[in-house]
Amino acid sequence: MFDFCGLNLDSRIFLAPLAGFSDAGFRAVCAAYGAGLTYTEMVSAAGLIYGNRGTSALLYTEPVCSPRAVQLFGRDPDIMSRAAGDELLRGFDIVDINMGCPVKKVFGNGDGSALMARPDLIEEIVRAVREGAERPVTVKLRAGIALGHPSVVECARAAVRAGAGAVTVHPRYREQMYAGQADHTLTAKVKSEVDVPVVANGDITDAMSYFSVRGLTHADAYMLGRGALGRPWIFGVLGKLDALSDEEIYAADGGVKREAAMYAEELTEKAKADFDAFDAVKRHVDVLMKILPCRTVANVMKLHLCHYAKNTPHAKAVRLAAARVNDVEDVFALAEEHLKKG
Repeated sequence: MFDFCGLNLDSRIFLAPLAGFSDAGFRAVCAAYGAGLTYTEMVSAAGLIYGNRGTSALLYTEPVCSPRAVQLFGRDPDIMSRAAGDELLRGFDIVDINMGCPVKKVFGNGDGSALMARPDLIEEIVRAVREGAERPVTVKLRAGIALGHPSVVECARAAVRAGAGAVTVHPRYREQMYAGQADHTLTAKVKSEVDVPVVANGDITDAMSYFSVRGLTHADAYMLGRGALGRPWIFGVLGKLDALSDEEIYAADGGVKREAAMYAEELTEKAKADFDAFDAVKRHVDVLMKILPCRTVANVMKLHLCHYAKNTPHAKAVRLAAARVNDVEDVFALAEEHLKKG
């Protein structure tokens, strides 16, 4: 157990908010496999306030997904405050504010990573959300907007001054979108400059990348996004590795000890061998069927199926078959044919 914003969490390995992927079903699967905290896809504060039809589905959550965080985006402090206090958010333990989305539409509206040009507005928004939320408020930041011009430390300080309980750093610039390499020296800099927990996010996809980011940042928690797609078992693996001390992991020269690397490989191979992708798909779909029409569930699962099959002998067959999926029966038939163990 460790304390994060007043919550007692079983693991320091979190599922990131991923637009189009961290739906209620995938969050439930990742929680079952050991994610210590799960985040919703980013939710428009304005959409929540003005009754956007799709918002309630984004905010559905299963009991297994506790503790859980909801991520809001917006630039108007009043709307953000009102959204944070909305009844639909009562089931969430943390309200996270998206200040990192690089997508053109979001950025062009002044939301997401565009806020990183306005530390004063960041401070105002965090303060307003705290007043509305009546629970811990956190923020998720990028390195900055323009490549080579980091503003993350200044923005993190502004958020903490306004009462943010934790800061997540995805150290890519807005200009990079999702390409290039995350610069975790910036995560380490934020860690040294603020007195709240710092979560490292970006390029953590396996045991060795986790060791690398941990050794560089000494963060308080670690967040996986794309690295978890189709691989929910990774949370259990990294959770076990996270229980190791630095002395057990790192050699005197900063490299990873052979014993730690071997242990990581053993855990990974066992988790992959034990993973039943068909069971994960079934659990995933069962949750989505509670909140979405059958046809919508099938569409949501198309990309997820490809990720569940990635790096298996059936990856190409699943990718081709997924294009023809039209209903839930198709999803189960494809998963049973290509993903079921035995």
